[in-house]
Amino acid sequence: MQLTDREREILATIIEAYIASAAPVASRAVAKRSHLDLSPASMRNVMADLTEKGLLEQPHTSAGRVPTSEAFRVYIDTMLPRPEPSKEVQERIARVLSEAGLEIKDILRQAGRILSDQSHQVSMILAPRYGSVRWKQIEFVLVRTGLVLVVLVLEGGIIQQKLIALEEIVTADDLTKYANYLNELFSNRTVAEVRAHILRELRGARERLSDLCGRALSLVEEAFDKDGPQELYVDGTAYILRQPDFADLRAMREMFDVLDDRSKLLDILDRVMESNCLCVTLGKETPLQSGTDMGLVSSPYTIQGRSLGVISVMGPLRMDYAKVVPMVDYMARILTDILQKRLDQP
Repeated sequence: MQLTDREREILATIIEAYIASAAPVASRAVAKRSHLDLSPASMRNVMADLTEKGLLEQPHTSAGRVPTSEAFRVYIDTMLPRPEPSKEVQERIARVLSEAGLEIKDILRQAGRILSDQSHQVSMILAPRYGSVRWKQIEFVLVRTGLVLVVLVLEGGIIQQKLIALEEIVTADDLTKYANYLNELFSNRTVAEVRAHILRELRGARERLSDLCGRALSLVEEAFDKDGPQELYVDGTAYILRQPDFADLRAMREMFDVLDDRSKLLDILDRVMESNCLCVTLGKETPLQSGTDMGLVSSPYTIQGRSLGVISVMGPLRMDYAKVVPMVDYMARILTDILQKRLDQP
């Protein structure tokens, strides 16, 4: 959409005033905030032009204007400043994530908590989709007779653990042999390739397998046969209650309904994974059904250029994108660095 420099400055001023106040913006307020030397009549004319272009709308109960989702799209795509998060925020992110522990799920939960606390919005972290992640090592630990702990270590320091019960008796030496066999067989293969191999060997020609091979593959199949639903960590839902955009009961209920619709949320985040870049989704651009327009800022975190999962911040359409977009982008880069460093470790 073509806008004059004057229209662009006035539109940005209105959007920033609306983000700060959550109230319709009057021409007098725009005149005070902008650097343009315009008469009230000229300001109203420009605002009328922006309204005709579908970038502003006028609520029935107010003389002020409210930016539309189309206005926010123009603002984000062409006018949004994107500074790095403040040094204080960067230091807090580094400190909290360094204390989160070794497991990736703990790091992701802490990352989500930081995002929601800093943005005062809802954060969502899509846990890694393991199919594209490469196998590093498996270990079987004999907890007691008939009970084995399976520990699978993937690239990036991702760890999966599961207890499985066995009817047959195995010794610690047996489990070591199984682990050595599997680690040699599946070295540097992706989890998807491992699952395909197991299905092919166990379900197609089980009788041809040696005892060692068959029992080792059976252990892995039992422990990690199903993908299960991809984990989505949500934090900061209490911030919904503090937003004037969701002050009435209907809007609040709709927002919580959106958060409960995990299938649609996962569909949106899957698209971000496929794009492999930061995305800002606004209003009706999302398949989410809500009477209140919302914004979603999302970015994948990666390993060796492959998207593993997604971090996202969701809030009302008038979210402070100048703050949230750089924060999401920075957090995605930090998580990518953490995973890459773990991959580089011997």
